[in-house]
Amino acid sequence: MKQRLIAKITTVLQHLPVVRNLARQKFVSQFIIALIKSRNVQFCEVAQHLNDAVKLASNETRIQDFFRETDLNYLVLAQLVLGLLPAQGKLRLCLDRTEWDFGQCQVNILLVTVGQGAFHVPLYWELLDNRSGNSNAADRIALLRVCVQVLGKDRIGLVLGDREFVGYAWFK
Repeated sequence: MKQRLIAKITTVLQHLPVVRNLARQKFVSQFIIALIKSRNVQFCEVAQHLNDAVKLASNETRIQDFFRETDLNYLVLAQLVLGLLPAQGKLRLCLDRTEWDFGQCQVNILLVTVGQGAFHVPLYWELLDNRSGNSNAADRIALLRVCVQVLGKDRIGLVLGDREFVGYAWFK
């Protein structure tokens, strides 16, 4: 069954310009299955579910190499993610800003998820070019413009964010 699902995802990827190379399309298919199985986004966790025939370190290196060497079309990927949601009805957008520490390097990410009911998936994100940790109105406007471009204004029913996302100008 896993092979059939991988083949089906690969077929979908062949019709969308997320990645063009067939080997990379197959990898993305395997990676999606591994993400679902691991219920985690950390490469070391996903690697445990990628390919049982090779060493864990090889799986992790393969994941790292893919993201280092491959240019993904994130707008097309966002449209692919929308295919997981019902085609009708209003969608809820949730904004969040998160900070990840990689050794001495701080990475600030402004993220928006989209969903209905209890189901939400990451739709789009931007890396923030600052050390303060907060986003500003221009960052939020840029992120929401992408969301409107992908979803359309009429599809958005609600936009949520925590107390960091105050202000009228960016929300308008």
